[in-house]
Amino acid sequence: MRAQELEALLSAYRAGSGAEKKEIRELISKLPGAEKEIFKMTRGADMRAALRLLCDICRKKKHKEALKPLVIEDADRLLSVPDAKARKSACELIGACAAEECAGKLTEALKNERIRFVRPSIILALGNTKEPAKYLKDFEIEPGEEKHAREEAEALKKALAPRGGSRGKTNYSFPEWCAATYVSAEALKEELAAFGRSFRKSALLKDALEIRTQDLKGLRCYADALFYIGGADDFKEAADRLGEIGCRGLFYRIETGLLKPEERRETISLISRGLAAYGYTDSPSSYSFEIRVIDGRMFAVFPDDRFSYRKASVPAGINPVAAASIMRLCYPYFTDGAKVLDPFCGSGTMLIERGLIKKALSLTGVDISARAVKAANENRKASGVKFSLIRADILDHKAGGYDEIISNMPFGLRVLGHKQNIKLYHGFAAKLDSLLSENGRAFLFTQEKTLLREAVGATKRFKIIREVTVGTGGLCPSLFVIERGKNA
Repeated sequence: MRAQELEALLSAYRAGSGAEKKEIRELISKLPGAEKEIFKMTRGADMRAALRLLCDICRKKKHKEALKPLVIEDADRLLSVPDAKARKSACELIGACAAEECAGKLTEALKNERIRFVRPSIILALGNTKEPAKYLKDFEIEPGEEKHAREEAEALKKALAPRGGSRGKTNYSFPEWCAATYVSAEALKEELAAFGRSFRKSALLKDALEIRTQDLKGLRCYADALFYIGGADDFKEAADRLGEIGCRGLFYRIETGLLKPEERRETISLISRGLAAYGYTDSPSSYSFEIRVIDGRMFAVFPDDRFSYRKASVPAGINPVAAASIMRLCYPYFTDGAKVLDPFCGSGTMLIERGLIKKALSLTGVDISARAVKAANENRKASGVKFSLIRADILDHKAGGYDEIISNMPFGLRVLGHKQNIKLYHGFAAKLDSLLSENGRAFLFTQEKTLLREAVGATKRFKIIREVTVGTGGLCPSLFVIERGKNA
């Protein structure tokens, strides 16, 4: 194919729709040497489009192999192109074709990169090396705009996540049983019963259930799965157990949040030195697993992606494990084809967990905060759960006929404070009559327990039929199930 024809294809690719781009990629895949000709175009005016197209076609092995020598030879130029968007694609291309060979240059580029939206591509490129922790161990996320910091953190997590190949990270050999912590034992037990899975009381941890590791799949109501690796000063046993799991060569961090502040530094120092003797490296800024110290014992904790839809958050947002646990506790009251409303939806976590546990006719989120609605929209896209979003004060919301109202109610100093909540809670309780269908129920989660009881009682039309405490974030808020009284 002549250069002019390739240029026309490149122009069409830049402006084309998803289907058109796919067609162009398939056409180029059939043209011998086309990727090399397009690589030459990365020196021209259409550099950005050329690099983007090369990244997209490099999903196929034959294109990676053809481009590898060119990328290695030209890595310095690619990593220093002035156009930041083109440079971002260039880093992705290097990561796809020659990450190992260009690891040193990528590491240096990460140190020097000042445009923050470019950094995740460099981090992910280093994630394709044999030992990403070796190159990323000194990287620290700078404070600044939340979006960029979050993207860098997500890229770092992905780059260091367990995976296959020479790193062997998908080949973990976990023990048969683990200790699953929870925010609500009742919710976790109900979920296990629903899945037909067994459990037993943990012999090592007070607030945990022992569950077969293979039975964790599909569960959403456990907080963390902890694997015992030894006493807090038995480093040989810990190293041996970690080796059996498949952690040799991986970096870790130490979590001592349950210890007294004066004990933490000494404990971290002892464990770090003790495990270093067996080849394990403490790397708080970039790690593959965590060592948690509880009651004089060490446990290994590994990341999971159950709540990967949480791309954005808001202050005082609900913990996703708490949200999943609340939905499990509410499950006996849920009906098929329900119209569901979250009147204080925040970042959408409650709505998403409601959508995942049982099919609903419709899900609607309302919040007075533009930031919250934006965050909920971002999480909605990532979760695949469909729901409507409305920016409004719920007290002004006109729609009604909802079968379920679910919400993490505002509480605590990070939101309104108790004095402001008095007016809000009483106003919202009075609004329930117009919001709920005849047989509808409200499922409200709050630390303002006395206030909610008073507000519901003041309506004279609604009653609380169930109250369950769910521990989260050091607090003990409760879930309240509310319905109309018989004479309402």
